[in-house]
Amino acid sequence: MAPLPRPTSQWLDQVLFLGTGTSSQVPAIHCITGEETECVTCHDAIRPGSKNRRFCTSLFVVGSHPDKPDSTCTILIDCGKSFYESALRFFPRYHLRRIDAVLLTHGHADAILGLDDLRSWTMGGCIQGHVDVYLSHECMETVQQTFPYLIDRSRATGGGDVGALRWHLIDSHKPFYVGADQIEVVPLPVEHGFSSGGHKPFECLGFRIDSMSYISDCHHIPENTLTRMLGSDMVILDGLMMHRHKSHFSIPQAIDFLLELSLRHSQSGLPTPSLALLTDITHRVEHERTEADLQRLLLGMRAWLQQHSNATSSRWWHDVWDLKENETTRRLALRSHTDAQGPAHPLVPPIHLAYDGLPIPFVKRDT
Repeated sequence: MAPLPRPTSQWLDQVLFLGTGTSSQVPAIHCITGEETECVTCHDAIRPGSKNRRFCTSLFVVGSHPDKPDSTCTILIDCGKSFYESALRFFPRYHLRRIDAVLLTHGHADAILGLDDLRSWTMGGCIQGHVDVYLSHECMETVQQTFPYLIDRSRATGGGDVGALRWHLIDSHKPFYVGADQIEVVPLPVEHGFSSGGHKPFECLGFRIDSMSYISDCHHIPENTLTRMLGSDMVILDGLMMHRHKSHFSIPQAIDFLLELSLRHSQSGLPTPSLALLTDITHRVEHERTEADLQRLLLGMRAWLQQHSNATSSRWWHDVWDLKENETTRRLALRSHTDAQGPAHPLVPPIHLAYDGLPIPFVKRDT
């Protein structure tokens, strides 16, 4: 596969996918222990180096100011139950060590159950004296119920050795600032299923950091959140599987949203994002096959636009592509089969499946 495009940024140096899977991770235990299972994804996932092996979704962000060589800041987005294993695998490989800030998207197990493992960074000041954690009030309530001793260290039992965490409550509608250089982070509130009563949408946060927008868990993105994403040069988005789910985007829904975002960019005189990546992927998605189908779909869309240069009005892609049909058939394809391939087009951004251990370097642009 050709190298992925390199997005631009004033502050970001690199992001690294520590995990791209669901809370269950991949492979699924029932697929690799059954006698008659036919799950191609899970059987490939046990192969060393497989792109189908997926830890809980998490991202590691590294950035710095070009004119300040010692200003590097590192940000971990979500610290779920596979975090420590991800860190063991990828931190040495990419020469990572310190964690300046942890951003939590929501209070589910795949986002918070690794918080206890942060003790390995702070006990005895072995790496750092403390870790700053940023989270919503609702997420804080869940963390407090799950890890009371991390909130109030006097409640620790046994030897009393726990991680030194500093908690920062954030407002989902106000920017906040992390690290010594106070890097701005803009919350991106989205809907991720429903609350325990089943009536109120469950709010989950994505985050915009400089030119990157990150939303890992959503079934609906409100208009005001889309507006906050405008101008992003890289977008990372939830794409659970091919068919519809009540708390996550399907892959067709993610594509639909990214095409809408690119259209809004064009209408606002902004360049299309250089790169979009899908994450939080279930074992029902085989990486190589789905990636090939996705690229074929996008090439077909670009070819169609070349042939219909005047068809760039609102939601033009619905003329050539049936989202719901793709969800039903569980296969990405245009309405009519075509092998035509069009050149790059500003209304069709590069979209790919992310995988664990994928690094995305940025090109620094002038301020």
